[in-house]
Amino acid sequence: MEFMKTLRHICLAVMLACAGVALSSCDLTQFMEELLPGLNDGNKDDNKDEKPEEEDKEEDKVEDEKPGPQNTEFVMLFTNDFHSQIEPTADDLGGVLRLEALIDSVRTAEPVVLLADAGDLVQGSDYFSLLNGVVEMQMLDVLGYDIRTIGNHEFDKKMTGLGEMFAMSKVPVVASNYDFSDTDLASYVVPSKILDAGALKIGFIGLNVRLLNLVDPKACEGVIWQDAVNVADTYAEQLRDQGADMVIAISHLGYGAGSDAYYYDRGIAMNTKHIDMIIGGHSHTVLRQADYISSADGDLVPVVQTGSRGLNLGYCRIKLDDNGKPAFEYRLIPVDSRLDDRVDPAFSDIIDAYAAEVKAKTNVKLGYSKYDIVRNTNKNRQSRLGNLTADGLIWIAKEFYDVDADISIYNSGGIRANIDKGDVTLGDVYAVYPFDNVVSILEVKGSDLYELFGSVAGGSLPVGGDIKMVIRDDSIISVTINGKQINDNQTYTIVTIDYLANLGRYGLGNPISRRDCPEFVRDLFGEYYKYIASRNDGYIDGPLDDRIIVE
Repeated sequence: MEFMKTLRHICLAVMLACAGVALSSCDLTQFMEELLPGLNDGNKDDNKDEKPEEEDKEEDKVEDEKPGPQNTEFVMLFTNDFHSQIEPTADDLGGVLRLEALIDSVRTAEPVVLLADAGDLVQGSDYFSLLNGVVEMQMLDVLGYDIRTIGNHEFDKKMTGLGEMFAMSKVPVVASNYDFSDTDLASYVVPSKILDAGALKIGFIGLNVRLLNLVDPKACEGVIWQDAVNVADTYAEQLRDQGADMVIAISHLGYGAGSDAYYYDRGIAMNTKHIDMIIGGHSHTVLRQADYISSADGDLVPVVQTGSRGLNLGYCRIKLDDNGKPAFEYRLIPVDSRLDDRVDPAFSDIIDAYAAEVKAKTNVKLGYSKYDIVRNTNKNRQSRLGNLTADGLIWIAKEFYDVDADISIYNSGGIRANIDKGDVTLGDVYAVYPFDNVVSILEVKGSDLYELFGSVAGGSLPVGGDIKMVIRDDSIISVTINGKQINDNQTYTIVTIDYLANLGRYGLGNPISRRDCPEFVRDLFGEYYKYIASRNDGYIDGPLDDRIIVE
């Protein structure tokens, strides 16, 4: 038996060396401990029943004599909410090159591996804003993803951009509660799929977040959404009938902490019978241990999620017993600098070329900031970056479109990053405003503005222009525009972005007139930041003033 173990270790070491994986020793245990920190200690999530020592030894004998475990187990790797984090973060974590090295290392060490992504692969860096998903789609194929689902940010380039991304990658897309039948993209998306994992057949469904009030309705035209909880078990049971040994849901619904769980991953687990595991996304939840939820049949279903930006790789070893019941060993593997010596040089050259292209467009200095300009609001419903943004829309309307807007409005969720102290570049502007939004100029009756200002009172919308608001207990006490109280019958000009105008919320759903402008707002903000610096000795600032007073 010891001879067979030694022979297996030597064979695996040779395989690893041929694959270009640098090992400090030919010992498999040392390699796996380096690859998966905590493999042999308590830092793992193990749902298998412990067995007496004698039974463990008997299992070792069976493993030595025949490759049975390869027929009953596999490793599931997964990511979620990668958000175009192609390069490592400022904290030197993550990065697609390290992620590829880690995935390749696991594949070399494990006989059967599947790799899945739970949505929002894109949107979050200049790579997506400027290169339209080319890098991310190439990443899917180079890293060898087996299956994925759709997040809400996959729609950010609208249906045309989504179709172009689908066409760039061969990775199957599952979306069980999005119906693409009435769109040109129907051939790219299926409600479910079965993949081979060695001798096992693994069924996958995709569970997708509600589009209403989240995705620009013009960006998802023709896509029909229904509650995931209404269809999840139906598709899962169909996969069982088609021969799937187990069913995994790849979800972009969100984790659903606390009692508010029904429409989220935890609620899906509670209300279904045929799903064995849920790989989650959307909520950016870091689950270092699986959350085992009792299903409608009383089985324990692990809900797992890696966080976001590719800082961790989800790893789960799954083994089916003689009755087809899966047991899980789950952990998160950090994606960090220890993987740098395993990076693929050829892939590195490809990423370096894309990085040079992006930096050539973004490494343009616009000015300097004396301190951090942050987006989070304070108790007075204002933030420096929110006010800078709202004021910028007023300037953009006049400078580029010769419109004297009465007020401006932006959504806080559209401001995606802070501006750090120091040099401010065009890349910083693109990070703050990454979306393909354009300026919308609306004429609105005064009587429709009360809903708008009620939303501002709730703290969700930066506003600009000659506006004064007094708020008490989240309610409006008074509002003046251009020094006067709102006249219900007067027409007011609002400058905003097409995302807010298309949602039709906040009193913007029935404008007297609307004009959409062709230029991306992020490019116009680059011009505004330069203008601010030119008027302020090179400095860029975001004001905090008395436009909103909270009593």
